[in-house]
Amino acid sequence: MLFHRKHDKRIRRQDDMTSGNTMFKISLSLNVLLMLYFFFSPSKDGGIGTTTYNSVDQTIGKAMVWHGGHPNEARAGSCWCGKDDGYCMCTPNVAIDLIIRSGDNHVWLVRRKDTDQLAIMGGFVDVNETAEHAVKRELMEEMGVDLKEPPKLFGVYSDPRRDNRRRNISLVYAVYLHEEIHPKAGDDAKEVKKLSLDDVEKHEFFSDHKTILLDYRRFIRQQSPILDTTGDFAADITRSTCVANS
Repeated sequence: MLFHRKHDKRIRRQDDMTSGNTMFKISLSLNVLLMLYFFFSPSKDGGIGTTTYNSVDQTIGKAMVWHGGHPNEARAGSCWCGKDDGYCMCTPNVAIDLIIRSGDNHVWLVRRKDTDQLAIMGGFVDVNETAEHAVKRELMEEMGVDLKEPPKLFGVYSDPRRDNRRRNISLVYAVYLHEEIHPKAGDDAKEVKKLSLDDVEKHEFFSDHKTILLDYRRFIRQQSPILDTTGDFAADITRSTCVANS
């Protein structure tokens, strides 16, 4: 009787060890498959073994924090890591903004849903499109307007403090719409508003869009550029525009 009890215990112990080994092997196999999936699966930018992440992503085991800006806080950017050498490069996001002129003295603007501020129509450039294509796409999404002619580049606004959400550079374009065209608010805009260029200083704008509009107003009126940007988020906003180079 005692022999049978010891024999039963050994059998149960062997069964437990066999079960444990089986679970360990299954767990190990799943982990290996998961690692292979992440290594060989295409990243957002189409590369093999690369990854994109922002300032709060822990993909490579360390948060990427951008220091500086207005105000001083961490912001998301675009980062890329090579699968072979592990080298990572982080850059600002690329955005487009579009000055939509109507008549001699008016522009079409949008009112943002998130901040309730007036803004030039714009958005981020997707990885699979040109900046000009992004202008056309965003104009349709936000205002329901199908752009028939290519927009003209007005300037590059690259001040690191310009956007409180994340670090980005804006390529600012300009286009003329005939006065009979009346855009309508699309999915990203609270409303569309037509504003006289003489009234820019009377309103609050998102990011550095007040500076952009004032730069544009001086440009079309062939006035001398003014570097001081007092009244916007800073008095020394960095940018490169046609009016500054004329």
